[in-house]
Amino acid sequence: MSEQKTTMFASLNFDALSAEMAQGKGEHLTSLATLMGVPADRHAEFFAMTQERYTSLVQAGEASPVALVKSLNDAIAGHPVLAQASVR
Repeated sequence: MSEQKTTMFASLNFDALSAEMAQGKGEHLTSLATLMGVPADRHAEFFAMTQERYTSLVQAGEASPVALVKSLNDAIAGHPVLAQASVR
């Protein structure tokens, strides 16, 4: 169920999320991190990771909310700090 909520949120806020990922901060990105189970004390690492991997996460013309959420889940799972901290 939480995966559906995350994908729905990403669908409704895709443009804002894309812009905030490029900046490495923002309200929508904070909400996404929370929905994805990233603890508040690890949001800074999540923001930095999304900014660092922006081009691979949001590829022009190919990006979709579903693909974005899947890519973010994969990135969290492969991140040394976030993988341990995530509640999923």
